[in-house]
Amino acid sequence: MHSERTTDLSILYSNLKSHPTNQENVVLIKTGSMNPVHRSHISNMVRTKQYLERVYNFNVIGGYLSPTHDEYVHSKLGNELISGQHRIEMCRKAIEEAGQQHWLSVDMAECMGKLMELFQIYFHSRRW
Repeated sequence: MHSERTTDLSILYSNLKSHPTNQENVVLIKTGSMNPVHRSHISNMVRTKQYLERVYNFNVIGGYLSPTHDEYVHSKLGNELISGQHRIEMCRKAIEEAGQQHWLSVDMAECMGKLMELFQIYFHSRRW
């Protein structure tokens, strides 16, 4: 479940304050195993941001890499699993290395969540 403990919203608040606009605000979210995260994960987010701002005139105020929880990654990759805590840290470092920390962050909610909670959230959201 998303909370202040798992999701840093300060980037969104900061970008809303520093770039007030009448444009529609957008937040990007990239989920996946990120086992490991690589440059394409970051470049896809950057290119998507650029495209949405250029073509649709959206104001992208933030983006999140959201690594999938260990149970799912283990079922997919078995012993090649990199622990969730390490994948979170690798995402942070990849964002810093790319110089994108002014708008990109790591959302830890999915990675830190329990499998049943995630299914409940997913199925509840699908009803709407």
